[in-house]
Amino acid sequence: MLFNYYSFSGARQGTERERGRLNVTYLRSALPKTYLALILLLLTIKLTAQDVAEPSYLPGRTDFKVGYFGNISSNNGLNLGAEYLWKEKIKIKEKRKGQKTIKRQLLLNGSLGYSTNFATRTQNGIFAYSGLTFRRVDTKSREIFVEFNPLGLYRSVLPKTYEVIANEVRSVSFPGRSYYAPSVAIGIGRFRKGIKRSGWYLNLQHTVLTNYNTGVLPIFSLHFGRKFNFSSK
Repeated sequence: MLFNYYSFSGARQGTERERGRLNVTYLRSALPKTYLALILLLLTIKLTAQDVAEPSYLPGRTDFKVGYFGNISSNNGLNLGAEYLWKEKIKIKEKRKGQKTIKRQLLLNGSLGYSTNFATRTQNGIFAYSGLTFRRVDTKSREIFVEFNPLGLYRSVLPKTYEVIANEVRSVSFPGRSYYAPSVAIGIGRFRKGIKRSGWYLNLQHTVLTNYNTGVLPIFSLHFGRKFNFSSK
């Protein structure tokens, strides 16, 4: 009995040490993703607060986006975003039919969304990304753009999950995994500056989930929706 008692005590202490190592490893791996989430949150807040911070200079330079996100066949969701016109270069050409105005713009963008599989209700996820948009607008306000989003985070949301610790079953709070998810997109749309319902957009986005089962997972998704501008003009 004495031998069994000390054996059990040693095993329990070993289990506690192993749990401590796992917790330290988890915290180390979670810190970069936490920093990334904080950066994305701050950038999104900065973009959405531009009009309030400097109303004399920035009205009309920030558009808000509301639209569909997904691949239609399985994952479908809602995307909320904002884009701020950072720099603009205007070139005017004289043509036989009149002047032709070409605008080349550089924008800051940020988006937050949620997607799910309505059929299985198992593929749920929250995503956030931020980056730069290069946009060309012609005389008729038609646009073509390319997005580069180096800051991206995808969080999978799992159904109710349990774990066993020291022979005790516990519920996991907010089960799921976080992935670094940079993306690139190309799209078209209509741009109407100074109008509250300022246009529409349609783009194809390629996202890469890194560290997904020791590899990467490419995801292609379709985005389309409307743009809004809340300036007083």
